[in-house]
Amino acid sequence: MTKKGESNDAFGNPVFAFGLDENGKPRGARFSQGLNDQLVSVALDMNCRVVQNHSAALTALGMKLPVGRVYASGKAFIPNIRRDLYDKLEAARQQPPERIEGLTPINLFKEQPPASEPSDKPATVPCVSPMVSGLPKSWEAIAPGHLVLAFEGPGEGYWESVVVSREDEILTLRYRDYPKVKNFQRHITTVALINPGPA
Repeated sequence: MTKKGESNDAFGNPVFAFGLDENGKPRGARFSQGLNDQLVSVALDMNCRVVQNHSAALTALGMKLPVGRVYASGKAFIPNIRRDLYDKLEAARQQPPERIEGLTPINLFKEQPPASEPSDKPATVPCVSPMVSGLPKSWEAIAPGHLVLAFEGPGEGYWESVVVSREDEILTLRYRDYPKVKNFQRHITTVALINPGPA
């Protein structure tokens, strides 16, 4: 059953960042300022997952996290947390997100390339694209929560947009970086896809 969101501005809701540090110790924090590029960039660099609007259970756990900080220098304060709290957050995150009217679940992470043994083969550059509920591998696979590129017009180019809903071949989108701009619609063939990396 769809729940009624308190606000259509998903970017103003609390954001939770949690993950493991280089020593395998859990860390996490909550950010009340909402989602923004600086927070996402710093958290992903710290090997943290960034989650917003997932479920009431995850939000309740996330509010137990200490308050984090993002500094102008480009660094962030995401302290170590108890292992049991981290495990509960991960368990809640792995459940399907709740449908909340007007809000899109955000689940950002950076895929780490698998460790490989030395070989004589030429080096390759792994794709570590940040994911927003997955990136569609084809136009047919586009679904709510996916990140696509919407064409704004000559001289404006393509802009990152999150799929709010899909009806046949018509997509309702919102700009990822401009949450106050109203939702808009595009035909599925007019959006571009972001490379989802190897299958």
